[in-house]
Amino acid sequence: SDLFDLRPGEVHAICGENGAGKSTLMRVLGGELRPNAGRTLIEGEDVRLNGPPDAIKRGISVIHQEMALAPDLSVAENIFLGNEIATRGVIDRHETNRRTAELLAKVGLRESPETKVGSLGMGKQQLIEIAKALSKKVDLLILDEPTSSLNEHDSAALLRLLASFREEGMTAIMISHKLNELSQV
Repeated sequence: SDLFDLRPGEVHAICGENGAGKSTLMRVLGGELRPNAGRTLIEGEDVRLNGPPDAIKRGISVIHQEMALAPDLSVAENIFLGNEIATRGVIDRHETNRRTAELLAKVGLRESPETKVGSLGMGKQQLIEIAKALSKKVDLLILDEPTSSLNEHDSAALLRLLASFREEGMTAIMISHKLNELSQV
């Protein structure tokens, strides 16, 4: 039988022509689509992912080619949108900014947590998407054409970040048509 096996600390590259099913596979693993056939096993357990929130609970995070950041909100607001840090119903801005700064440092950014996302370039926004994914428990990070809109410098930084995640034991899938980048990860 055909098997796509993922283990901790691996980075997998998926490439293929348009229509080959790359994005469909990503959407199945991210809980957006139900497969017509086959099984998904997580740590040996046969699972049905009932939507993206279910995938996120299981440690699977998908970063789509079209970013889903709100440009008029701050970096911190974007990272914790829907997952706000609050005490007795009141958002704790100090703790939110502190945790945001930690996440930004992890992805190599020095921006203020209060910076409006719309004022940042595409490369930094891509890293903020990754920081947002890291704000939750992530075992499998799936990136769809992550460097397609990035310059060479930002692409290199993203590829180095993926390598560091591999060293930490995180598994990643990178969908790309850039074969030179795939060979680097």
